[in-house]
Amino acid sequence: MRFLLLCLLALPPLHAQPADKDIVLKAMRDELARGRSLRVIGDPPYFIEYTLDDASMYGASAILGALVQERVDRIRNPRVRIRVGDRKLDNSNHIYSDVYRGSRYDPGQFPIDDNYDVLRTGFWLATDRNYKQALEALARKRASLKNVTETDQLPDFSPAPPVTLVLPVARATVDAPLWRKRVKDLSAIFASYPAILTSEAEVGISQTISYLANNEGSEIRVPDNLGTIRIKASALAPDGSTVRDHAMFFSIDPGRLPRDEDLKKATVAVAQNVTAMVSAPVLESYSGPILFEGTAGAQLLAELLVRNFSYFRRPVTDPDRPLNLPSGELEGRLGSRILPDWFDILDDPTQKEWRGIPLQGTYLVDMEGVVPKPVQLVEKGVLKAYYTTRQPIEGFPTSNGHARLPGFLGNNTALAGNVFVKATQTSSAAQLKTRILELGKQRHKPFVIVVRKLDFPSSASIEELRRLGGGRQGQTISVPLLVYKLFPDGREELVRGVRFRGLDTRALKDILAASDELFAFHYLENRAPFAHMDAGGYVAGTTVVAPELLFEDVELEKIPGELPKLPLVPAPPLIN
Repeated sequence: MRFLLLCLLALPPLHAQPADKDIVLKAMRDELARGRSLRVIGDPPYFIEYTLDDASMYGASAILGALVQERVDRIRNPRVRIRVGDRKLDNSNHIYSDVYRGSRYDPGQFPIDDNYDVLRTGFWLATDRNYKQALEALARKRASLKNVTETDQLPDFSPAPPVTLVLPVARATVDAPLWRKRVKDLSAIFASYPAILTSEAEVGISQTISYLANNEGSEIRVPDNLGTIRIKASALAPDGSTVRDHAMFFSIDPGRLPRDEDLKKATVAVAQNVTAMVSAPVLESYSGPILFEGTAGAQLLAELLVRNFSYFRRPVTDPDRPLNLPSGELEGRLGSRILPDWFDILDDPTQKEWRGIPLQGTYLVDMEGVVPKPVQLVEKGVLKAYYTTRQPIEGFPTSNGHARLPGFLGNNTALAGNVFVKATQTSSAAQLKTRILELGKQRHKPFVIVVRKLDFPSSASIEELRRLGGGRQGQTISVPLLVYKLFPDGREELVRGVRFRGLDTRALKDILAASDELFAFHYLENRAPFAHMDAGGYVAGTTVVAPELLFEDVELEKIPGELPKLPLVPAPPLIN
């Protein structure tokens, strides 16, 4: 489903009770029964839903071999959703749907003790507040609709069959001393690289029991576990610009995180990349053929295309209070060609593995209790579908089970699961190299460009993100981290300091070639700009399987802005 990511971690073993004895389910069930019999003045609730995430978390981070932070926590995070009116017109999807002006008495977090009376009271207070908020929002929405020419006749909520899925769940003991040693050992590797200015290794393991119950009859209890390891490093180049690299590993089964030798290998690679970038020359500008090699092709499609399969429905507002919301790049393009006609894209959250590799976008039900379905997003280059929730959108009246994150204005956010990009016309890696060099020769280019890694999800600092947003058009896609000049004799040279110019979803129609080899790219989606790693809240595991991609003409430009001065005093030696 989704994961509450707080960089924390787990407690001693805890085995959940059978469904008929689970105190959380019982409190939900009993309060729903009372909600069905509510007799109120005004619109009664036609939909009531309780969700609760019971999370145990452990986290640790280290710098240069020294432990910086270690934390253990346990929280129960509830959400209550009330809909008044009816499916055609309810309190959701209005600019003030999330606004409540009254007093709040319900707690933001529920007790971690299995105290039935306290849990039941919490749901009661939350129901009361959300019901008052729903009545106020519906009144505002009706008033707004009287002042506008209504063009959106879509219903506000779609039906879905009730689902009962109460799985056995248990928490394992986290070996804190072992993970403490691991992050310290990994972070200590950077001490051997004096050019590196900042570095960190961190681990987070979240073991969550996710509950859902609604008055339609759905009752769900499923495990939502997640283990993450992040390794980051940065340095300052001679001109004052920041160079950085990172490695991130995660698994919806924390027991399948990489082995120590693989983690150490990845850490050394990050250190070597950052050290090499310090002395690499700046690429002032470039316009010509670019090959997105290895997982860079999947990264590019994940950021440019997969994120845009989520359709955002415009909320109702008042004529004198227009809401300036950006449109998705695929909005209104259903039935249009968005890729070459030899591309197909399928999203299948039901698939667990691909060629022996565990897929990270697998889930049994989405956060609305809907069983996911495989979705043919693109067929022969033509956009065929979007990700949907129970909020209908044009052409898609029902959910395809992709509500994966909490949203706003009374609705949830639709996201990807496991995305499989298939090209029916392919070339070998050697053929792609030959072809890009031929293109460079035809255009009299002294070199062509190979991109092996994008900064997606981004590890940039907030200051750097602000700088990347400068310039004429701003930055709409993450910067390339590992960029190489490829010369006609096969020689490569690492370069730095560039960003893409004018690269958006429309450029994907001009993909010239794709590899016959596929690469799996796993990432955590949080809907933050560039899916920034440090954005908090909920995340959704996602996998994109895609080929390498060759473009005939992509532009790169030097990153604009003034650069900070280098430190006045050299760093102290870390190794004698």
